[in-house]
Amino acid sequence: MVQDKGRGSKEQKRVTIRDVAKEAGVSVSTVSHVLNDYGDIGAATEKRVRQTMKRLNYYPNALARRLIRNRSHLLQLFLFAEEGLQHPFFYEVLCGIAKEAENRDYELVLSVQKSVDERQRWRQSLRRSIESRAEGLIIMGSPSERGVFEKIAASEIPAVFVDIPYEGPNSIYMSSDNETGARLAVEHLLSLGHRKIAFLGGDVKEAFLAPENPPGMGISKSRFQGYAQALKAYGLETDFSLIGHGEFTRKGAERAVLEILAGHPDLTAIFAVSDLMALGAIEAVRSVGKEVPRDIAVVGFDDIEAASFVRPLLTTVRQDGALMGRTAVKEIRRLIDNPKAAPGKVILPVELVVRESCGALGL
Repeated sequence: MVQDKGRGSKEQKRVTIRDVAKEAGVSVSTVSHVLNDYGDIGAATEKRVRQTMKRLNYYPNALARRLIRNRSHLLQLFLFAEEGLQHPFFYEVLCGIAKEAENRDYELVLSVQKSVDERQRWRQSLRRSIESRAEGLIIMGSPSERGVFEKIAASEIPAVFVDIPYEGPNSIYMSSDNETGARLAVEHLLSLGHRKIAFLGGDVKEAFLAPENPPGMGISKSRFQGYAQALKAYGLETDFSLIGHGEFTRKGAERAVLEILAGHPDLTAIFAVSDLMALGAIEAVRSVGKEVPRDIAVVGFDDIEAASFVRPLLTTVRQDGALMGRTAVKEIRRLIDNPKAAPGKVILPVELVVRESCGALGL
């Protein structure tokens, strides 16, 4: 134990690399090579050095190690969402990112942009990422402007865009199979006899029906395509008056469903592009004196934790948020090791989880 003898204190002073070297009977250079995993130190000596570090409670200077290795071991996460990390699915993805980052010895820096005003501050966060030599960027949510993509591309930092359809230089677009998931959900409703099925998107109708994808428009547009495909397979045309804009929030979904019901009191089913909006849809249905699924069936997308204990239990499309987060970090690592691999696309599987809220007409 090394004591602070100069002040007569019994407090333990910070153990240095020289203390470890002296205690282990080796040179400072040998300890440094062990710390930085050079692989040129004998097994017995390395074991002795590591045991000494543990016994002395020695913690190497992380910044110094990064400078030696010419690596920052920093990952930056940008989240553009009104609910921030209170959004259940984004939180699941974050947990996966954090776990995989820890396993790979990365530190994770969060930048959560909630309001429109906050979303203008992403430039400052990106500048700090560049100055800190972040090794990778992960972007989720709905960026408010195209500048996000251009600036990130210009930074030349490897980037993974989660559910944002962008395949620029040195980047990966990663998503669940949104189109297939939506098609499965709507086909299930159609198989139960439903024909008047509303589509509850997160974005404004004009945006996700546009020929090109505006920033962050991947989820609504791809899930709308699955919705339309299912209707077409049953010989039905898309009724655009049944399309609502729920802003990816419960309150927004509740408002949108009430607007649809005002024009279509005979509506029998709702497909929402997120479970959070599906919960808002259920509240809207109840507020007009109807019940789910007796009068109107509701199906969501995500399979957040609440889906399995809300009443009625929510039928939904399951996507694995934790897997998505882990995969994002793995893809960042792949881009670091092989920059020429980008641009690319990673699509993760989904499955329909049938519970109580979908109902069956006439039953």
